[in-house]
Amino acid sequence: SFLSWISRGAGSGLRGHELVDALVALGRHVPALSAGRLTVIWYLVPALGAASWIVFGVFGARSRAGRIVGVAAVLTTVIADVAFRRLAGASRLGWGPRVALLGGVMVFVGAWAPDVVRLVSTGRRPSASR
Repeated sequence: SFLSWISRGAGSGLRGHELVDALVALGRHVPALSAGRLTVIWYLVPALGAASWIVFGVFGARSRAGRIVGVAAVLTTVIADVAFRRLAGASRLGWGPRVALLGGVMVFVGAWAPDVVRLVSTGRRPSASR
């Protein structure tokens, strides 16, 4: 949320609900996402990043909680990225959505990849003792 989500034009210096309000005022919309819902999604992106640090530290990356946060993080960042691309246009996006999407994917990969690698390399599912 510290990086610029819009690099130029309307909303370029704004954050949070002010950014969403500026983009919605341009007249574009995302189906099934009101301005309020889009604001909540925008705030969920850094919240899930923080939650991933807590969950991975307390329960471990490959725990059920880690995987739930991983799936939620990647889904939320994909929805936010698609919504902001639709509202602002891909050419006006700043580094915020790109870094958020990379972070969401990395949280997801961190939660799921070790077991996928083990399954592919050995042909066996990981033990259920975790």
